[in-house]
Amino acid sequence: MKKIAPHIILILLLLTIPIVSSPDFDGTLSVFRVSPFQREFIRFVFVVLFFYLNLNLFLPKLYSKKKYFLFIICLLICFGIMVFIPNYLTSENGMSAHHLQMQMKPHSMGSPENIALPPREGQFPAENTGYRNHNPYSQMIFSSLLPFLFSFLSSLYIFKNIEKKELERSKAKAELLSLKYQLQPHFLFNILNSIYSLALLKSDDAPNGILKLSNVMRYVVQESSKDFVGLSKEIEYLKDYIALQLVRTDSSLDFSYTETGIIKDEQIAPFILVNFIENAFKYGFNAEENSKISVNVIIKDGVLNFNVFNNIVNRNISDENSLKIGMKNTIEHLNHAYSGKYTLNSHNNGKTFEVDLKINLL
Repeated sequence: MKKIAPHIILILLLLTIPIVSSPDFDGTLSVFRVSPFQREFIRFVFVVLFFYLNLNLFLPKLYSKKKYFLFIICLLICFGIMVFIPNYLTSENGMSAHHLQMQMKPHSMGSPENIALPPREGQFPAENTGYRNHNPYSQMIFSSLLPFLFSFLSSLYIFKNIEKKELERSKAKAELLSLKYQLQPHFLFNILNSIYSLALLKSDDAPNGILKLSNVMRYVVQESSKDFVGLSKEIEYLKDYIALQLVRTDSSLDFSYTETGIIKDEQIAPFILVNFIENAFKYGFNAEENSKISVNVIIKDGVLNFNVFNNIVNRNISDENSLKIGMKNTIEHLNHAYSGKYTLNSHNNGKTFEVDLKINLL
């Protein structure tokens, strides 16, 4: 109903144009008794109807599908209706504006100058000759042609703009899907590395690690095709991912994770956050040096503040290109999903690296 109401209001406003612009309009509805106005008003109604019919039916169903013959036939039929139907529907005995005014003008019956005399031959007003019967077809066609062309061209212009926007949306969606397909194998490769690490360590934490790994893989497979997922699911995925990374570390790492705020029904694009954590573990952990990584998550009033800090203690990254690709894809993902709704700041002084991401999830 909300989508229909503006169109109804627009139609009503458009229908006032021929009324207020008519030279016969005197501020009352008596103008509807004038034959020429009746014809033009009916023609204007057909112009408005044709505009919506062309925009919502002929252009998308015929023109777009290259059914040009049917499209032209429909246009000609509509034009014919616009030319002839107003004249057919208008009463032949409809009054002219002059006669209407004379009829409404008070007369003094006793005054000789007000007594109507029989008209002489050839002195009948032009209005009495019948507007419809003596209106040439060329004049009828010309009076309908300009409104018809205006209605057609304006609906075509709007339709082309709608098509262009839909094409841009489809292109953006395809690019976003492509980014997701690039992200998915990237994370799966790192998960396989985690499996290898668990096998080498023969740790007592291996069963729990495999469970976390199962959760991560399930999330990647099930949620990667979605545009948005619940924020609570994404946070749980991050925790499982962090748990897998911690299995590969030792006591030299000072790690902290804090989460503030209450998660309600907020939604977030999947895999937006995990790449920052992955980079922190890649560059921020070295068993031979004191390492520090902190992750802070704050949710307040539908806004997510995500902060990741790490010491730079590992500069020999074997898959650095992979990390750069992952970060590039993440930023492009942010631009597609949250254009104008996020800020991303990072600070690198050569010894520490900190990234601060703020997303308006509403």
